[in-house]
Amino acid sequence: MKKIFLLTLGIFASFAIKAQSADEFLNSIVESYKSYDDISIVFNYKIINEEMGVNESSRGYGSIKGNSYMINVDGQELICDGKTLWTHLIEDEEVMISEVTDDNDASPIAILNSLSNNISTKLLSISPNITIEVVENEQSTFEKLHINVDSNLRLKDIHIFLGDGNELIYEITELTTNQNLPDSMFIFDEAIHPNVEVIDMR
Repeated sequence: MKKIFLLTLGIFASFAIKAQSADEFLNSIVESYKSYDDISIVFNYKIINEEMGVNESSRGYGSIKGNSYMINVDGQELICDGKTLWTHLIEDEEVMISEVTDDNDASPIAILNSLSNNISTKLLSISPNITIEVVENEQSTFEKLHINVDSNLRLKDIHIFLGDGNELIYEITELTTNQNLPDSMFIFDEAIHPNVEVIDMR
């Protein structure tokens, strides 16, 4: 689930396209994302499973800066400076610390780079909205996802189909870029959370 969200976090920039193929379109998204110094979003998150009668929603926010990122959704906060990952369970008042390795690197850049070698894409529509479908060939993370942008080429939402009947939807409500976010934002400060139990898994 964490990788799915971080993939989503990496796909929400404005970009320009002219008669592009689906592959070129997706490459434009990735390159546009990489061009920003930092990005922050606020989003609505939904999980739907019609067969099970599931329809839940919540709000969250996140920021990325290079290989660093932070995410806050559903009572869990993930903070990473590119080398160390802190998983903060807010209500449980505990934080787990682990090292980032090549095997578990979940930064948006790492995920997008690895994904680009394992997908098929196609354009589903160009009017009134532009919709691109991404299918993961080995289906290790998801079955397919639909990326929707409006006529101004701003991301509206992403629908992720997991293949088990679950559909995840991220609706972007706010997006800001190049805010000169401080590096301290991507480090868990134990002094600010004196009552949090620290579990060091390194």
